[in-house]
Amino acid sequence: MHSANPVRYVAFIFWVLSLLAGCGPKTIAWTEDVQLQSGEIIQTRRTALAEPFGQIGGTGGWENEGMTVEIMAPAHPENPGPWSAKFVPLVFDRDPETKEWFMVATFYSCTSWYNLGRPKLPYTEFRYRNSQWVQQALSEKLIGREANMLTSIRSSGEPNHTISSKQLIKRNPKIEPEYKGIVAKWRTAC
Repeated sequence: MHSANPVRYVAFIFWVLSLLAGCGPKTIAWTEDVQLQSGEIIQTRRTALAEPFGQIGGTGGWENEGMTVEIMAPAHPENPGPWSAKFVPLVFDRDPETKEWFMVATFYSCTSWYNLGRPKLPYTEFRYRNSQWVQQALSEKLIGREANMLTSIRSSGEPNHTISSKQLIKRNPKIEPEYKGIVAKWRTAC
């Protein structure tokens, strides 16, 4: 009978822990310029919490565990507080009639759609009221609006984005129409 080498044992434990750490949630952060309907351009800080999945050495992807959007500039007292949800921001703007900030968001997974109650269109809306974001059904007047937020987020990370860099990404024919704007019709594979 031989005794175990303590150095090898410790090295093995660190190796296993490093593998497990690489499989946990990953935070992706970037800044993004957003053009509002008024023409004003704001700078936001965005984060996405991604849970990688797939086999080691094989195909993979990531599950959206949550995203945030916060206005960085210009600083105005009427700016909303940070938006945070387990959805993908699509349109961020200020309603010219009510002056409320709003966020239209979508999702990547069928489970998120099921949790919303399987709405006719793949969106949910948030309004900034009384210093908090309130979720509601999509306002019909927003159908047809072009996305002004980056919706195609890479699990490897994102560079900081300008209006121009997002326009280049939106030209990609592989991006589905419901991620490029608020569509009036949608067919689900769920």
